[in-house]
Amino acid sequence: MQVTSDENVFRRSHSTHEARWEGVVVLQLRHIGKGPSARPDERGFRDRGNRTLTQLVIAAADAARDKPAVISRDNDYAVSFGELKARAQSAAIAMASESGIDDSALTVALMTAVPGLAVAGPKGLADTLTAIRIQAMMVLAEPQQV
Repeated sequence: MQVTSDENVFRRSHSTHEARWEGVVVLQLRHIGKGPSARPDERGFRDRGNRTLTQLVIAAADAARDKPAVISRDNDYAVSFGELKARAQSAAIAMASESGIDDSALTVALMTAVPGLAVAGPKGLADTLTAIRIQAMMVLAEPQQV
């Protein structure tokens, strides 16, 4: 997945012992303020501001499953919203979650999808969760194609 010149890149890094984790979030700022609010769906998540991160990830996957949720610093791997949702669904099933995808399932999905995240510690996880929230809100702010 290539980062184009008209996309702004937000980088966060965190070192823990010998492991270094860096995440890149592609912020498509040219879309801020354009387009409708996130489309209402069968889950009833109408207000983006009140959605949990899990709800944002599900909505972003439904709206644009191939858009990146997390991109490595070197652009050598990316985790799309669709892949993240699928991994979270698998984790929810494995954990016998009655409510479907929840925050625990999303965290497990991230730990298995993002190399080095587990050893990045709480700060690395917090940075990743913040980056995914921003990225999901950017996806949902884009005009929907019909």
